[in-house]
Amino acid sequence: MVTLKRPLRVLSLGAGVQSTAVLLMMIEGELPKADAVIFADTGWEPIAVYDHLKKLELLMAKNNLPFYKVSAGNIREDFMKSEKRSASMPLHILNNNNKKAMIRRQCTSEYKIVPLLKKQRELAGLKSGQQSKEHLITTIIGISFDEIQRMRDPAFSWIKNEYPLVDLRITREDCLDWCNKHGYDKPPRSACIGCPFKSNNEWANLKAMPIEWADAVEFDQALRTNKRLVDRFRGQAFLHSSMQPLTEVDLRSNQEKGIYSLFDQECEGMCGL
Repeated sequence: MVTLKRPLRVLSLGAGVQSTAVLLMMIEGELPKADAVIFADTGWEPIAVYDHLKKLELLMAKNNLPFYKVSAGNIREDFMKSEKRSASMPLHILNNNNKKAMIRRQCTSEYKIVPLLKKQRELAGLKSGQQSKEHLITTIIGISFDEIQRMRDPAFSWIKNEYPLVDLRITREDCLDWCNKHGYDKPPRSACIGCPFKSNNEWANLKAMPIEWADAVEFDQALRTNKRLVDRFRGQAFLHSSMQPLTEVDLRSNQEKGIYSLFDQECEGMCGL
């Protein structure tokens, strides 16, 4: 294992737009380089994300950036296996009394945060459960300025979080512009294929990916046809917030549906006439 100085600066890489931009800015010398980069793999990302990650791995190797891929398992497979306990996903539930609800999310913690923290402990030289008052790790997180509400304090005193995009007031759109300006491919959106937090636009984008869409549809149907899963929920579970099967959801935009508002039209300067 590579010996690193303390406190270690560790980039939490999700391989999406913002964290990719942070990594590339480090490589280009616009941000201080991290001592290590960690990707927590849920096993259920779109193909484009894994292809993008392979390109980033080559760049990191070329620039002598230590990279670690960690995992707590395949979230989809674990959820479907009857013999394995699985973390709950934020599924949309239509209760037996027709009331809508959402299951508490545990998947981010168990499949992202926990394996990331485990590797950080290892890099910091801490055993499981061991505490320290010394600042051992700085976690660099790719939250952009337009998502400032997502900033959090670390759970342990030996960790400090750093948000370079927030500090520099860089938005997600700025990240895309930066990548384009510097000749890099547009980073994909990183999220589990069956994440229920998707907007209609994000579901529509997934539908354009035949393999991923078929996977999501199969999983969504299993929520209501697999006896073990049906028995697990007090009502019917869905991936989409409309409480409809994915195959029945109208994912067209308002413009595609022919629905326009006054604010959809470009002003022609004649409002006073």
